[in-house]
Amino acid sequence: MSSQNVEIARTFTKAFNAGDLEAVISCCDPEIEFESTFAAVGGAVYHGHEGMRRWYTDLLETWGETISSEPEAFFDLGEQTLVFTVIHGTGTQSGVEADLPIAALATSRDGLITSYKAYIHRDDALADLGVSEGELLPIYP
Repeated sequence: MSSQNVEIARTFTKAFNAGDLEAVISCCDPEIEFESTFAAVGGAVYHGHEGMRRWYTDLLETWGETISSEPEAFFDLGEQTLVFTVIHGTGTQSGVEADLPIAALATSRDGLITSYKAYIHRDDALADLGVSEGELLPIYP
């Protein structure tokens, strides 16, 4: 079951990089709670499929269509999948190019992501999980 959870996190990332919002949403439970630190200034929590649509609109307003996610490693934590990725993008207001190494934690059930939290600092994700990176077995993309 947990390998299915890693696969849904991969599928989510591929759909995101393709700019296919409906494919992203198809990876998500209708009641998803999605916490983004990147879409809006100061972060935001989005709920459900409509929330995912608002997240994507907010994301494009902040980063434009240049944003992408380059996964470095997936970590199978059973019900949860931790992803270390680098977000690449150009700020729409500033024009500044950014390469941000982040972590994302996706919780899945029945083949759908039920909650998702992005962390600006990978150490914060590890602290929330109560583990060190050395304790985890990476699965490379």
